[in-house]
Amino acid sequence: MEHEVPFLHLRGGPRGFDLARRDTATLDRWARCSQVSVPITVVTADLDLIDFARPGTPTYWRASAELSQLGHAASVLRAHAVRLLARHHLDQRQWADLAVPDLAARHGLTTLIELHEPAWFTDHSVDALVTHLERTPWLALLMDTAQVQQAWRRSEDPDNLAAQVSVLAPRTRVIHISDSDDHVPGAGYEIVAKTFGHLENDSPVEIAFEWTGADRSPQVCLDRYRRAVAWWHSRSEANL
Repeated sequence: MEHEVPFLHLRGGPRGFDLARRDTATLDRWARCSQVSVPITVVTADLDLIDFARPGTPTYWRASAELSQLGHAASVLRAHAVRLLARHHLDQRQWADLAVPDLAARHGLTTLIELHEPAWFTDHSVDALVTHLERTPWLALLMDTAQVQQAWRRSEDPDNLAAQVSVLAPRTRVIHISDSDDHVPGAGYEIVAKTFGHLENDSPVEIAFEWTGADRSPQVCLDRYRRAVAWWHSRSEANL
């Protein structure tokens, strides 16, 4: 591992490598390559959580079929999770209807929900989310620092936001340190670092880096990755 990158999260939807439409032979070949270079641990889908709150509709069946195919691809690649975006917080009826297929039963995979809307970090939404996660052990959370930062900017009570992140921490399995070309991490990043920055070596939480800036050249990506690693280590030491 020349660049000290321990693992990768692979974009698996149509906007990435479109894994659902790759044949098994291709996936096997990629799996062999990743096992001798950098393992793939998470496959990200372009699907949205709300697609699974419409049971019996064409949207639901298409999303379920796509997720099943991504689950197969992720298992061949020896990943441990598939990520869904949650760009819309759910209302009471949608929570009642929500039915995300269980990839753990068929493929041994966790399905991660990435909270991608500041409204997720309100008392009501957090309570509903925790209640649902308690009933669905195959689901867990991906916490993105940029989304917590957005929630902090809109929050009227930043201390309460920190409390909500702490409530969600036991069901969080992945952290994305997200960099969109902001040179100085904000208060939302600090909340995540304070909550998760003192993890033990055997913690189930995986700390990953996401670069969403304009320059995607390998050197810039690597520079940003190293900067994020240094920042995380500095915050971890500060929170000891």
